[in-house]
Amino acid sequence: MDFRERLRDEIAFSGLSNKEVAAKAGITIRSLVSYVSSQACIPSAEVAVRLAKVLNTSVEYLVTGENSKISWENSNEESRKLLYVYKNLPEAQRKLLLAVAEDISKCLGH
Repeated sequence: MDFRERLRDEIAFSGLSNKEVAAKAGITIRSLVSYVSSQACIPSAEVAVRLAKVLNTSVEYLVTGENSKISWENSNEESRKLLYVYKNLPEAQRKLLLAVAEDISKCLGH
């Protein structure tokens, strides 16, 4: 996996559109598309820092794939998938899923 693929994955994981990520990072949509497309342009360090901040990850992760995401340092792929699914549910289903998870946790004594 390279920078382009990790950036694309992090955008998908964030639940934000390319347009939203570009706006929050202060870049044009065209620039963002050039970073995630087959052109595979690499942004300047300043832009990479802004993208990482918007996506709640680190520049090191985007560039090397090492040093896990800031907010998910000890997470595994299942945790990331669960959060992605949760973030993409309508509000009513989020509440239901959270209630079920809390009930399971109580049954397990956590």
